[in-house]
Amino acid sequence: MAITIRDVAKAAGVSVATVSRVANGSANDYPVRPETRERVLEAIVRLGYRPNDNARRLLLKRSGLIGIVVPDISNPYYPEVARGVEDVANANGFTVMFCSTDRMPEKAASYLEALLLKRVDGLVIIGGGDEIQLSDSSVATYDTKVVFVGRPSKSFSTVRIDNVGAARDATEHLLALGHSRIGFIAAGTSSTTVTERRRGYIQAIEASGATVDDELIVDGDFSEAVGHAAAQRLLRLPDPPTAIFAANDRMALGAMAAIADLGLSVPQDVALVGFDDVPMSAFLRPALTTVSVAAQELGVRAMEALVKDINAADGRTVRRRIRVATRLIVRESCGATLHSSHGGLASPAVSSH
Repeated sequence: MAITIRDVAKAAGVSVATVSRVANGSANDYPVRPETRERVLEAIVRLGYRPNDNARRLLLKRSGLIGIVVPDISNPYYPEVARGVEDVANANGFTVMFCSTDRMPEKAASYLEALLLKRVDGLVIIGGGDEIQLSDSSVATYDTKVVFVGRPSKSFSTVRIDNVGAARDATEHLLALGHSRIGFIAAGTSSTTVTERRRGYIQAIEASGATVDDELIVDGDFSEAVGHAAAQRLLRLPDPPTAIFAANDRMALGAMAAIADLGLSVPQDVALVGFDDVPMSAFLRPALTTVSVAAQELGVRAMEALVKDINAADGRTVRRRIRVATRLIVRESCGATLHSSHGGLASPAVSSH
C-alpha cells in the first residue's frame, strides 16, 4: 500500500500539519523546532513517502536546481550547449532554469542574484563575455558550484575550446588556397572568445610572412545584420580581400548575403569561412566552411563536472580545466572544391585541432 502523510505523522510522532509544513518547505512561515523537523524528514525518507525527492533535498540541503546563463538566446549555438547541460542534469535528477542576459551587465547581475537566492545547486555560465562578474565569495554563502563554458576563470572550473588554434587553422586553410588578403570579421566586445580568435587569425597571417593589415579587421556583434555591414565595408576597400573569415557563423551568413548584394559570388569571387558550425551552415548554398564546435559536448562536460562537485562526499570543489576538440569542416564556400577540380590544391574534407 502507498505510504500516506498520516503514516509519516504517526512514525514521527507529530501532526499531519507538521509533516505537510516540513515536506513542502513552509516551515519558515510556520516555525517547526529543528529536532522535530529532522525527525519528520528522516521518517519521510525511511518510509518512502511522496514527495520523496523533495524530502531528500531538504535533508541534504539541496534545491535540485541548476541555473544556465547564456548571453543571447537568439544565437543557435547557446541552446545547443544548454541542451547538453540539460540532458545530464535531468539524468541526475536536477531541474534547469534558463536565463538569457542579452549581454547586459545589469540583467546578468539580476539573474545571478535571483538564481543564488533560490539556492541553485549549480550554475553553468555560458559565453566568453565579461558581463557576468562572479567570485568565490559571492557564491560561498549559498554553497553553489559553478562552471564556466567558453571563458577562462581562475576561481571556477572551465570547459573550453582552443579558440586561438582553431582560428589559426581556419586562416591557414585560406592562405593555403592562395589568398593573401583575408578579411576578419570580429566583434566589438571584450569577449575572450573573439579576442582569442582574432589572435589566431593574426598568428597565421604573421607566420605566412605577411604584415597584418588593420583595415582587414572589422568589428561586428555576432549578428547577421552586422556581419552583412562588415563584409560590405571590407569589399568596398580600394584593395578588397579575396577571402573573409568571420568569428561566428551568423556573421558569416550576413557576409554571404552582402557578397551577393554586391554582385559577387561565393567562392568564385570571395571565399568565406565561419566558426561554430551551427545547424544551418550545412544547408546554405554554397554550404559554409566552418570550424565545428561540439556545442552539446561542452554542455555535457560542464554538467558532469558540476555533478561531481555537488555529490562530493567531503564537499570540496575541484578546479577542472576541460578542453573539447574542434574540427575544420571544409565545404563549398572556401573554394577548396574549385581548386581541386582545376588541378590546384585540394584540401581535406575534415581537419582536426
